[in-house]
Amino acid sequence: MEFDFDTSSVNVLLDHGSYHVYAIDYDYQNRYMYFPRYNYHDIVRFAYPSSNTTLQTVVQSSSYPTGIAVDSANDHLYWVDEYRDQLSRCNLDGSNVTVLSTFINPFVIRLDVTKRWMYIVERYTDILKSRFDLSDRRTITNLTSKPVSCMDIDTEENRLYWINQDGDMKSCKDDGSDVKIILSTHDRRYYYAIHVVGSNIYYGNANQLLMVNKSQGSKPTVLYNVTHSIDSIYVFNQSGMLTTIYNHQ
Repeated sequence: MEFDFDTSSVNVLLDHGSYHVYAIDYDYQNRYMYFPRYNYHDIVRFAYPSSNTTLQTVVQSSSYPTGIAVDSANDHLYWVDEYRDQLSRCNLDGSNVTVLSTFINPFVIRLDVTKRWMYIVERYTDILKSRFDLSDRRTITNLTSKPVSCMDIDTEENRLYWINQDGDMKSCKDDGSDVKIILSTHDRRYYYAIHVVGSNIYYGNANQLLMVNKSQGSKPTVLYNVTHSIDSIYVFNQSGMLTTIYNHQ
């Protein structure tokens, strides 16, 4: 689904079936939206913006993919597999699939392409970062028995943002220092969707799409209500457009 910030209108882009989608990422160079279908064991893409949203299969039989990340500059797609505990990579067209490493319950992956760091959430233990060639792996923060299923990075301010199962939205510098609580929802559940753009954080809380300023103490604004839970968000920002693409079940 597509939510337009200017008009608050919602457009259904495609119906991909009853499959959980825990991540969305965009290839700005080739203009494709990528997402994994957890229960269908694949990663697919469609052209965006485009009137033709026909799905193309990129990776098939990848067990249970959750997080994905696009590196357009190097023609790479990265993803993590919760069941196999693997980090894998392929070309953007799905060729040259390679298993790179193993992790402990990996669920989310984000890339800082400029500085060549990848950030990975090990859902029940840590948030860590690693060089693209896996030569340097560092723990950013321990999750202290509070599972995390969503995380995003702000490469301009060099900060990470995530929401734990207790409903605490937290932030820290990309070296793990200066940990802050941005807000507390006081709603204990798994949070799957978050995306940071500019001074705002966009996130899903059950069946609500919300926005909050990155400053501590800011109050969230409800942008849209859906009938089912929101599992992933991608904020598309190009040529004056600011559009949220989100998945719900």
